[in-house]
This record gives sequence, C-alpha cells and structure tokens, in this order.
Amino acid sequence: MEPPQRSVPPPPRREISSEQRAELRTADAIRELVLTKGWKVYCAILQAHLQAKRNEFETPAERELDGIAQVLRSESAKGAIMGLRLALSIPEGILANDEILRGQLGLGKEDDEP
Repeated sequence: MEPPQRSVPPPPRREISSEQRAELRTADAIRELVLTKGWKVYCAILQAHLQAKRNEFETPAERELDGIAQVLRSESAKGAIMGLRLALSIPEGILANDEILRGQLGLGKEDDEP
C-alpha cells in the first residue's frame, strides 16, 4: 500500500510591484486577444506573408540583376522573415513570462491580477 501523498502548498504570495501588475495586465489582455477570431485571421495573414517571403528568398537569383541587387533582395527577404516570425512569437513570449511571474509571485493561473 502506498503512503498517503502530501499536497505541496503553493508558495506564499509576495508583494506585487506596479511593474509586475502591469505585466500581469498585459498578459491577461494578450491571453484574451489570442483567443479571438480576429487574431487567428491576423496570424493566417502573417503566415501567408511569411511563406511568400520564404518563397522569394528561395527563388534562384535573376541573371539580369547584378550581385549587389541580388544580395539586397536576399537580405530584404531575410529581414522580413525575421520580422514576421517575431510578430507571431511575441504573444507566446508574453504568456510564457506571465507563467514564470505568476509562479514567482505565488499566483495560480486561475488567480486574477491583484
């Protein structure tokens, strides 16, 4: 027979600074945003742009362009790809930081922002 399991109490709540409150409010707003239909449509648009830039980057260089023009086209596509990826990843990063902050403050996911 297994010994009874002890439940581990959550860490005690710590005092929350105004900056931490702002972070929690931002995460709550982002959490609501990513659940909307509009956000899903926006992500689909960004994904389409991202795929177009990937296709542009992978297209063989045109023979009529000189070397500098080819490099500029390539660098432009890479910059756009990086920017689109960043735009898509920002909400995920905010929500990941929110989990960490809530853990440090002794707040659960179900706890409202204090």
